[in-house]
Amino acid sequence: MVAAPARTRLTGLSFRRDVHIFLASLVTFLLVLLVGALVLLQRFEQQMELAVRGRWDQSATLAVRELNSLTPAEQEELQPRLIGLLSRYELAGVSVSQPGKQVLSEGLGSGQMGIETVRKPLAHGTMTATFDATPLIQARRAFKVSVAITVGASIFATILLVLYIPRITRPVEEMLTSAGEIRTRSPDDDEQQFLIDTFRDSISRLKVQEEELHRLHQAERTRADELERVTAALTRSIASGFISLDARGCIVEMNAAAREILCLTAEETRGETIEQALGDGEFATLLRTSIEEQTPINRRELRIPLAQGERIIGITTVPLLGVNLGFLGMLVLFTDLTPVRRLEDRLRELQNLADLGELSAGIAHEFRNSLSAILGSLRLTRDKPLHEVQRLVEDAQREARSLAEAVDGLLVFAKPMTLEADRLDLAELAGDVVARLSPHASPAVIEYSASSAIINGDAHLLERAIDNLLRNAIESVRQKGAGSVRVTVSSDPQPLLRIEDEGIGVDPAAVARLFLPFQSDSPGGYGMGLPLVKKIILLHEGSVELTGVPGEGAQVTVRLPAA
Repeated sequence: MVAAPARTRLTGLSFRRDVHIFLASLVTFLLVLLVGALVLLQRFEQQMELAVRGRWDQSATLAVRELNSLTPAEQEELQPRLIGLLSRYELAGVSVSQPGKQVLSEGLGSGQMGIETVRKPLAHGTMTATFDATPLIQARRAFKVSVAITVGASIFATILLVLYIPRITRPVEEMLTSAGEIRTRSPDDDEQQFLIDTFRDSISRLKVQEEELHRLHQAERTRADELERVTAALTRSIASGFISLDARGCIVEMNAAAREILCLTAEETRGETIEQALGDGEFATLLRTSIEEQTPINRRELRIPLAQGERIIGITTVPLLGVNLGFLGMLVLFTDLTPVRRLEDRLRELQNLADLGELSAGIAHEFRNSLSAILGSLRLTRDKPLHEVQRLVEDAQREARSLAEAVDGLLVFAKPMTLEADRLDLAELAGDVVARLSPHASPAVIEYSASSAIINGDAHLLERAIDNLLRNAIESVRQKGAGSVRVTVSSDPQPLLRIEDEGIGVDPAAVARLFLPFQSDSPGGYGMGLPLVKKIILLHEGSVELTGVPGEGAQVTVRLPAA
């Protein structure tokens, strides 16, 4: 950095005071010049007036001398002589008054404007010479105009300077203020030198900063080149399909994975439009719509027909926005989901078969128990007395009725249901079920709290579902010996029914199995209650959730959409 020269400490005036004094001195000098010019002009006008009046007096004197030289006879014919006097002595008018005679006059009279007179005595009277005073009047007028112009110009110049001085000094003041923000100025420092020193220091700093910016620019260019190489490597290495589009929908970059997924043979697609590179299929249409509307696409699945067969791809697009939120283009990421979806379909089929096998095992278990009891009772009737045969037959009938009830429950579960939806209050519906079952719930104690929750639903089916859930809770408390059942209905944030019991609880690992037919853990139950509840709630576009801890109770939560 170049060292700044030492500041000069002066006791002189500051720049602003210098400007003020200089301009004041200039104005004073100009005023003195103008006043001197006016004085000279006034003297010239006075001398000119004296000269004119002297000439007038001389002319009048000559005219008097000529009239006095006339003989008595010539004085009788004085009128023609007066005419001659006008031309010879440049008189505007002349009149002669003699005692006892009429006043003789020729030319302009003394009473007119712009006329001045000179009176001279004659030997036998008085002569009045009239002269044209227009030159004197014009000279006086010119002097007055000059004085007015000079005074007006002086006042105007003074006002102009007073108004313009701040315009001259303001930039310097602003520069001094800005310089004061950069460095501290001592009161003894001269302002001009302070500005020069600050300017030099600023230039030195700017040079250093320019070198630093140049170095940072070079480093940034190097970093940008490295980033471009890394981006290109990532684009080539990414397993998902990647396409970058500009604002017009032309392809800027497409990686090898995208070409492989879309089965494209062209190696170079840069600069081509979406339709040129991808054809006119649904995929190209979707990207074109996203570009034109400048809207993102989030996890959209699409089936595209290809020569190798149909493929399922998952698409996500991200709009690119500039600093001023201007639309720059679109990034497209997509993945081939065909193997995943095929695996999901296979797992779903296997799960369906597993569920069907579990259901079949439950049905077979229930039917086998009942049929074994029936067959055993019938086999014992062969060698038994008649009164014992009757008892055995009654046992067989009872087992047959239980088996029929299980079949009826299975048929009800399998039968398609039709909703007859009406606007109803879930709190009132649950309250009716609680009121009906409370007298028969002993030893369980039912606690009920509710707020209005309006839904659209089938009152008969929902009442049946709530009845099954509440009976299960009461039965769980009975198996434990004592406890309470809490029923709650609320509407925030959506209609909700919750039934909590302090019964024997439920194993979280067995929850999914309990929603299948014939999977009951309750003695004497067929396991058709929870499957039927789930079917009814799903028909109402709701959800049912069962949680619990073995030995501590269980909780069932039913959520339904609001009306």
